[in-house]
Amino acid sequence: MSTTQKTKDVQDTLTEKAREIWLAGLGLFSTVEEEGEKLFTKFIEKGRDLEDKGESFEKKAKEKVEAFSSYVNERTGKFTNEVSTTFEDKFKSAMETFGVSSKSEVKELTEKVDKLTDAVANLTAKLEQKAKASSKAKA
Repeated sequence: MSTTQKTKDVQDTLTEKAREIWLAGLGLFSTVEEEGEKLFTKFIEKGRDLEDKGESFEKKAKEKVEAFSSYVNERTGKFTNEVSTTFEDKFKSAMETFGVSSKSEVKELTEKVDKLTDAVANLTAKLEQKAKASSKAKA
């Protein structure tokens, strides 16, 4: 198998694994969102049933629903942040496993290459000036 083919195979594998990680993250986020909405809707329905049973009971139920809603929203937010962080970490780890540089590494290397290019251009110009001066001095 040629080096080009091996490189293409690694790139294809990397692309597929990255897509699978992305899809797993999306699926997880979607599931959390759907289940949270289902629970919230269920609690609203129970709250409405309780509301019919009396004003004092209604106040207590609303407080409980609001408290639980806040709890669910807080937990969902924390869970989403944890999933996002875990997903990012796993994705970065997968990229590092395959030897793919991060955006900041590529930027840093690009800046270094630009500086080296400028330095080479300056040195080339100086050498050309010395060569012209040397040829004028000989003539």
